[in-house]
Amino acid sequence: MAIDHEIDILQLPISVVHGAWRQFHGNQSWVSKSHAAEVMARAIRSGGPYTLADVRNAVPLPFVNTAANAMVDSVRDTLQIEQAVNPVRTVADRADQRSLDTASRLSRALDRLDVVEQGQPVLIEAIEAVDKALRGLALNVDGMAQIDPALVQGQVAAAVRNAFKPFEAAVAAAGAQATVGQMVSVSKVKTVPVSQAFDNVAVYDTKGNELLVDVYDNANAPAIDPCFVWTEGILKHLLLSQTTGENLWFGGEKGTGKSETVRQFAARTGRGYCRINFHKYTTSEDYIGAMGLVNGDTVFTEGDFLQAFTTPATLILLDEITNADPAALATLNGFLEPNSAVSYGGAVRRRAPNVLVFAADNTLTNGDESGRYAGTRQMNSALADRFARVVAFKHLPLADEINAVVRHTGCTEALAEHVLKAVHACRAKVTSGDIIDAPSIRQVMAFIRSVAVLGVDEAWAASIGHRQPSESATAIEAIKATYISADYISANI
Repeated sequence: MAIDHEIDILQLPISVVHGAWRQFHGNQSWVSKSHAAEVMARAIRSGGPYTLADVRNAVPLPFVNTAANAMVDSVRDTLQIEQAVNPVRTVADRADQRSLDTASRLSRALDRLDVVEQGQPVLIEAIEAVDKALRGLALNVDGMAQIDPALVQGQVAAAVRNAFKPFEAAVAAAGAQATVGQMVSVSKVKTVPVSQAFDNVAVYDTKGNELLVDVYDNANAPAIDPCFVWTEGILKHLLLSQTTGENLWFGGEKGTGKSETVRQFAARTGRGYCRINFHKYTTSEDYIGAMGLVNGDTVFTEGDFLQAFTTPATLILLDEITNADPAALATLNGFLEPNSAVSYGGAVRRRAPNVLVFAADNTLTNGDESGRYAGTRQMNSALADRFARVVAFKHLPLADEINAVVRHTGCTEALAEHVLKAVHACRAKVTSGDIIDAPSIRQVMAFIRSVAVLGVDEAWAASIGHRQPSESATAIEAIKATYISADYISANI
């Protein structure tokens, strides 16, 4: 995707981007880092004369900008250096600004640290980010151009992150790594139409306007699965929560894509992703954190949930949450409140900007009435109420399931349809009570991948048949005999 390439290029040092621009676009004058990234990403996507690897391996060039140099000199001459300041405080002051005075504040911070020469690239990139915001990031609202301050701040933060490495030792000495890391580790790099980020799946509001999605630059975002099938109905809920910050509960049968939807949304939008699996013995200390001894001192160690909760733009998935004792989940109530600020472990814990929390479960908060999901429990009403919407996941229509199986296994559409028709028959028998549990899409894919080596009977038994309880075995075998043809499968492998 062009978006991914652009993010990759934006994360490179400006000297490398400048070198690549000179090498591949030598007849054009330098623009800005963000504009150069956009142009080169477009060229890579269209199969141009160079690749992303070529850009990364370009010979770095020093970047000289007369106007920026003049600004640095002016700042140095006019600002009085009273004392060296804590870099955390300086960056925090900058983080509070959401206007076009970012470059000025950044230059003052650098000057006070008495490292103007070393920090000059930061100022240059900050100026470029503001210029890019002015020229290319205007949002048209009721016919008037407006600047999205989050995008301006995001690009400046990216510049800070790249150039802050010389100060790492000082920050570590001050014990401020976590604070600084949260400020500049993740930023929003752009906002694009949904269809541009999700395989041309467009989502519209009730007035017919295509919805937009924010794209971030978390280097630890999950890998994109190009075979994942997106639907407009599910994307609407994700995009609404992006705007409102509301928590979502995804419920439904196994194999309907609940967990993978959250992971792939994080992948497509460059967000961090934290999945916490719950079981009957889970305690709040397991996922929130606990006091313990470290080098002889009693300290609080943050759990996975708390670390993700305080990291900007992270998606948190509470998976199979009803397997846990409701009492062990009560601690979540305060954290799941809007604009939450919870005193825990000796400090006030606040939800970082743009953090979203989802639950994925086989139930819809009210327990399992089918008896198929042993160990699940009815949720405490207070916790369930913290989730603004409960989204029921269902199996995809046959055509979409065929598409998903083909994309993941590489089999023919005819073979995918042949096997899926048997699975649909199994699902009908679940409704009538003749079968306890129908094969999942994962089992279908496992069967198709193995049938060429194992043969139909052994592949079916290993992927599907052996998983069935004795009450379902006879009905499953009858469906196999009726719907699965070894000759047809052999002809379509």
